[in-house]
Amino acid sequence: MQEYGDTQIRTALKEKPPVSHWGLDARQHEVMKVVLMNSADKLKDKGDGLLLGMTRTLLDLGEKTWKDSDAYRDRTLPLDSQMGTGHLHAFRAYEQFSPGQWSSDAPVPAIAWDYNSVGAKRSDAPRYRDYVLEKPLPAGSFVSATLTWDRAVALEDANGNEQYDMGEGFIDGGLNNLDIYLMRAEDSDTKKNIWSSVSEVDSVEHIFHPVPTAGQYKIRVVYRDRANEQVQPYALAWWTAGAK
Repeated sequence: MQEYGDTQIRTALKEKPPVSHWGLDARQHEVMKVVLMNSADKLKDKGDGLLLGMTRTLLDLGEKTWKDSDAYRDRTLPLDSQMGTGHLHAFRAYEQFSPGQWSSDAPVPAIAWDYNSVGAKRSDAPRYRDYVLEKPLPAGSFVSATLTWDRAVALEDANGNEQYDMGEGFIDGGLNNLDIYLMRAEDSDTKKNIWSSVSEVDSVEHIFHPVPTAGQYKIRVVYRDRANEQVQPYALAWWTAGAK
């Protein structure tokens, strides 16, 4: 995946004008994390694309599917304790990665990713970003969206050599709290959301939820609570049924 990204970056640099959807952000570890997680298989698609072309149905140790899991029903639990976000599927991860980076500045394609930032009040970054899908989604189709960012961790560098040595520890700098919402494109109030992922303790948020009616939708990334830095970088990947 990283070799593919590097190839795309080199190709983009040769284009005139340069291709805007491939740059060094493709090398960010948060990007690779959301690409792998968001493209994972959960429930086998019936051939109509409503389940995003997934190839297998995953079962936990109790032979329950994702729809039976706490993560599917509870907005504060982005990950299932056994299944995570599903079963790794390398080719789907490539499909998730290959459209490149798309920012929230304009309508986005059905499948893509972004590396960006949001900020607390009075910071240089916006408090939230809206990713409006350029194509309408069919009723009953699922939206998969995964958001990840880093915890703040600092090395207790006793000898000042700026690297870990035996006996040194780490300081927990806390976790800025980010949330994601699935919303109708025309709505601005998050209380009107279709679904959300709002964990207060995880550095990952994940949505896998159907839309109730056909129409235009968006994914909103929100800086909820500050624990350390005012501006928080993040990676977001999304996969919808609007690809046809």
